[in-house]
Amino acid sequence: MFSYFRSPFPSREGFSAYRMPGTAVHGPLILTSALAGCFLCWPHPALRPLLLVWILAGVYIGRDITIRCHYNPLLTLLSWAAFALVLFKLAPLASFGRSHFMAPAILSAALGAILFLVACTMTWSQAPSRTSD
Repeated sequence: MFSYFRSPFPSREGFSAYRMPGTAVHGPLILTSALAGCFLCWPHPALRPLLLVWILAGVYIGRDITIRCHYNPLLTLLSWAAFALVLFKLAPLASFGRSHFMAPAILSAALGAILFLVACTMTWSQAPSRTSD
């Protein structure tokens, strides 16, 4: 049903848009999303399963952003800036995650909804058209 989730890491061969910048952007985006999810959800045992949403978003939405970075190099710099921001602000992020329960839950639900909508949109846009004669 969701062909969007078939290949988390696209081919780097030929003229693939993932070839450049590829893992130079995708890796930091996965790590950024996983760290943010971990520091927001891990302090609350009920929210720990939502960490999976953050990791999936880092892998799949990160892949889409990485492909767009090939066409717009400014996105590469923005991706690296987001990575640096999360790395240098881990203490405030962890403090926010410890002191709030609903905010990380709402952020995780919103991220999950975005991931679901992107997957649906990409799956439907790649589906063969069904026309009746």
